[in-house]
Formats: sequence, C-alpha cells, structure tokens
Amino acid sequence: MFLRSERFENVWFTTIEGLISEHQAQSPEDVDTGNPLSKIEIRDQCATIFVAGSETTGRLMFWAIYLLTQDIEEQAKSRAEIAAFPPGCVRSLNDLQHWPRLRNVLLEALRLHPPAAFIVREAIDADEVGGERIAAKTQVCFSAWVMHRHRKFWDQPTAFIPDRVAGKVAPWTQTPSYIPFGAGPRTCIGFSFALSEAQVVLAMLLERYKISLPAGKPVLPIGRTMIEPSYEPIFRLEAI
Repeated sequence: MFLRSERFENVWFTTIEGLISEHQAQSPEDVDTGNPLSKIEIRDQCATIFVAGSETTGRLMFWAIYLLTQDIEEQAKSRAEIAAFPPGCVRSLNDLQHWPRLRNVLLEALRLHPPAAFIVREAIDADEVGGERIAAKTQVCFSAWVMHRHRKFWDQPTAFIPDRVAGKVAPWTQTPSYIPFGAGPRTCIGFSFALSEAQVVLAMLLERYKISLPAGKPVLPIGRTMIEPSYEPIFRLEAI
C-alpha cells in the first residue's frame, strides 16, 4: 500500500511541477511577504485545490440539486436561463456570466449548507474582536452554519431564496455574515474554481433532465467534517 501511495505521489507531483514550469512567468505572490511563491509552494497549493476541492464541490452540487427538487419553479427558471445559452456555447469562464440565476442557486445552497460547519483560527498575537479580548495562541471558532441561518443577519433564514444574492458580484466580501469560503487573506483558494465547475456540471444536467425526488423522508443536514446528508437519496431524472 505504501509503495503504491509513494508511486502515485511521485507521478502526481511530477505532473503538477511540469504544469508549473509551463506557467512560471505568471508565478503568484505570497500575500504576506509579496515575494513570488516557490515551485514547491505552488505545487502544494495545486494539490490542495484538486484533492480538498473534490469532496466540497461534490457536496455543493448535491445540496443545490436537492434544493432544486424542493423548488420546481426555481428549477424551471434556471433551466430556461440555460436553454438561452446552452453549455455547448461555453468557451471561457466569462461565458458563465450568462447564468446568473444558476450562480445564485449555488450561492444560496452554500449559505444553507456551507461545506464546513465551523472554522478554527489561532490568534498569533493578543487582539480584540467585537469587544472581546483574545490572548495570543487562543483558538477562535466561528461557525458559517450559525451565521448563515441567524435571524439577526437574514430574512427567512432557513428558506431557499436564490434572489437574495442577486446583483452581488462577490457576496462573500460584500456580506460579512456570508462566509462559505472563510474570510480574509486565508479565504479558500479554490472557491472560484469550485463555483465554475459546479455551474458547468449543473447546467449540463439541467439541460438534459428534469430532476425530482420521490416522496419519502426528508434529507437532513448532518454536521461532521463537512455538512453531509443524513442519507443518500436516489434522484429521479426525466429526459427533456
């Protein structure tokens, strides 16, 4: 097992390092120092996006699909938007702007079912946040799940209302109580990739099928490492 893992790691890193070399002139900078990132740092960041991003993006698409089965009218509106600009017409990320409603569906799914229920940070130095004194090395836990469903921050906080983020270019920076990707300089590096991937996959699915869920027990969110479904339902796909 360890030999297989080591062989995979060698192939994985060699492939990523080859891609980095092709784009070395566009090397990004460290947000803290302003210095260019080393090849090893870029390689590790890429590995994080590909590995950590697969499960979280999968959960995002699951919850978006589930919510659309509970709101057939919203599903029809998203499908009409996709019909006006089919996935086959997409040539660049800019083309995804033709699907603002679909993007709002995903952003609202992230509000109701954020990938991570809570995030922990450790204070480097003593600080004060919201009137609370925080000693150095103190671990601070904040919960996207609680903030996203708090009556103080949202109208009808448990309702699925994609229009609530309409017109917001980046609600994760425009709305302090919306933190599906974390916040600050350590915001998830893969959020743009995840949203783009989810839009394309969901658009291809809605273009071909009407999606429904047979009557049965509701799917409840369970907080573990991520927000997971209480069970995996079998969706019904009706070809269009």
